[in-house]
Amino acid sequence: METVTIPKDVWSPISSLVHRGLFDNERSAIVNIVHDLSLSKMKEYEMAMQRFEIKYGVVFEDFEQQLNSSDKEDFGRWDDYIEWKAYSGAYHYWKSIHAESSRCL
Repeated sequence: METVTIPKDVWSPISSLVHRGLFDNERSAIVNIVHDLSLSKMKEYEMAMQRFEIKYGVVFEDFEQQLNSSDKEDFGRWDDYIEWKAYSGAYHYWKSIHAESSRCL
């Protein structure tokens, strides 16, 4: 197990949550906060991706395939692709954090 030094001004609010009975211990508080944050971020990026899914009627992977196989340049679609790809990457990142934190609950 790795030891981490946390400044008192950061540790104090976490410790306060434990003393108020919201969590069993500081470790539980941190894990739950990360778990909840990751879930919130996943939902945020999922909603952003859904805008494109509704606009184009396909999921990201299908849109990417269509875009790459098209001979016609459509800069608007490429702009959407770049944004959608960023949302997809962020979603998958937070999904991995959520899965990792879920194992610690």
